Amino acid sequence: MERRKVTFKLYPNATQAERLTGWIRLHCELYNAALEERIDAYRKHGKSISYYDQQNVLPEIKTARPELVELGSHALQQTLRRLDLAFQAFFRRVKAGQTPGFPRFKFSRRFPGFCYPDPAGWKLMQSGTRGATIRMGSGKDAMSIRARGRHRFGDGAKPNDLTITRKNGEWFASITLRASEHACARARTGDSHRGVDFGITDWATFDNGETIANPRFVRNEMPRMADLQRQQARKKRGSIRYKRLGKQVAKLYERIGNLRQDFLHKTTSRMVASCAVLATEELRVNNMSRSAAGTQDKPGRMVKQKAGLNREILSAGLSIAHNMLAYKAVEAGTRLHVSNTRQLKPSQRCAACWAIVPKTLAQRVHVCTHCGHTAQRDQNAASVVLIDAHTPGTGVAARPKPLARQRTKSKSVTRETPATASNDA
Repeated sequence: MERRKVTFKLYPNATQAERLTGWIRLHCELYNAALEERIDAYRKHGKSISYYDQQNVLPEIKTARPELVELGSHALQQTLRRLDLAFQAFFRRVKAGQTPGFPRFKFSRRFPGFCYPDPAGWKLMQSGTRGATIRMGSGKDAMSIRARGRHRFGDGAKPNDLTITRKNGEWFASITLRASEHACARARTGDSHRGVDFGITDWATFDNGETIANPRFVRNEMPRMADLQRQQARKKRGSIRYKRLGKQVAKLYERIGNLRQDFLHKTTSRMVASCAVLATEELRVNNMSRSAAGTQDKPGRMVKQKAGLNREILSAGLSIAHNMLAYKAVEAGTRLHVSNTRQLKPSQRCAACWAIVPKTLAQRVHVCTHCGHTAQRDQNAASVVLIDAHTPGTGVAARPKPLARQRTKSKSVTRETPATASNDA
């Protein structure tokens, strides 16, 4: 069985929304109380309290606070488990020498939500093509909330867990489904072999010269965003108008994120559906979007220009696209080949003679000084990773006459998703 997540938008009435808000407030209170207990125990007695210590006290807490009963034991345990995971991440960062980031107390208005870690205490009832109802609680206190959304896994998919979140005044339910491999499979409509190079000028460039334009969602919305932020800066902090403009800015950021997600899902689905082999290079977006500010002793150069480039890199969602391609390729039976960028150097290598031709970022045309091959820079890189996909390693076997100085070059390490049979369903 495979696990897939689907998100429904909830439409609670005023009474249900108030009740959900109260539940989030209680979960936040439990989280903060558990955090305070851990801090006080260690500060006063040098004792570390574990998740199981706090979980075993839940029955006594519910006796003293009857309003916690309707939240469900498993949901309360999951809130304590969330705190325990925060402490585990804190100690892991301390051990690794990173910035620790000690767990902090949460404000109820910013507490993200709560989770049912198993099917107990709630139920999903699908009605029609996009309608649904989510029932939480039991008995006369049960609450049925209208929802909107759908999934492609059929009636055989079994709900596994439920997470209720609140974002910008709207409610969402993320449900993890357990579905069979047959239900998760995607129909593949083509058997082409394609290399693709992701970038900023064009979002994607294929080895045959085809391109996918960069939608530039952030750049298109920047004038509106700047106008809202200027208006907010003129208002008194904490006033009604200040908060109102803050909500509009948050809504605009949400719109950008939704447009990006929609574009990435549709585009990556088309790519894996039309290809039997899809080759690309490994991208380390964290390194690519690193700030150029430098330090006080060694200040960076062209910091403002690099900040603009970083904004465009993050706006393109390249890392998200790679993650989507990874699991969608398995579902469609497409072989996804990811070349090692540091060893293969697709942007600097000639696809015709395999020689290294150094280029600056401003040079958008590849002109080989060894064989005279000329191609658009991104198209040449896409051809290089496609050759590497057909000849794992450095692609030496694909060269009719390899250069003598390139013979002893070490082989690149590649990572591939396992090939699976295509499903025509």
